[in-house]
Amino acid sequence: MSDPATTPSKRDAKRTAQILLFAGAVVLLVWFVVANAQKVKVQFWVTSAQTSLIVVILVSAALGALIALLMARGRRRK
Repeated sequence: MSDPATTPSKRDAKRTAQILLFAGAVVLLVWFVVANAQKVKVQFWVTSAQTSLIVVILVSAALGALIALLMARGRRRK
């Protein structure tokens, strides 16, 4: 059986690692947003819009993830 005295310290170490990883991810995300804050012109078929580059990147990533998810679900059904 495991020693009850060591279990909380392992849990605390895991929690600390999770917090540090989350904090690192937040720092990288903020840096990414600041580095890509410039405005860009996006051309559509009939119109265009001006928005920040980070919005274009995030929308593109979300659409790519959605397409990948739908393709994976389609393969699972067969």
